[in-house]
Amino acid sequence: MSHKLIPLAVFLAGMTCLFATACQNPANPCVQALLDRDRALAAQADSLLQKRREMPPETYRDAVQHLHTEEQRLFAEVENCDFGKDLSAYNYWYRGRLKFPGKIGREWQRLELESAQK
Repeated sequence: MSHKLIPLAVFLAGMTCLFATACQNPANPCVQALLDRDRALAAQADSLLQKRREMPPETYRDAVQHLHTEEQRLFAEVENCDFGKDLSAYNYWYRGRLKFPGKIGREWQRLELESAQK
C-alpha cells in the first residue's frame, strides 16, 4: 500500500465507525433514569448507615423503610423498562440488583429479623 493511500484508509475506517454509531437505535431514556435513581438511593443509604448511631431506633427504622419502599418502586419500574439491545444494563438489573439484595435490602432484612426476635 502506498503512503498516499494510508490516510485515505484511516479516513474511511473513521467514517465507517461514525456511520455505524449514527445508525444505532437511540438509547431508551428509562435505562439511564433507572440507573440514576439507583445511584441516588445508594447514596442515601450510605448516608443513613453512617448516621444510624446518632438516630433514635424508630426514626432510623422509618428511614430505612422509606428507602426500602422507594427501592421496591424502582424495581417495579425496571420490570416495565425496555432495555432493547442494552445487555449491559439488562444484566445489571436482572442478574444483579433484582437478584441479590443491596445495602437497603440487607439492612431492611436485618431490622426485620431483629424485630422478629424481640
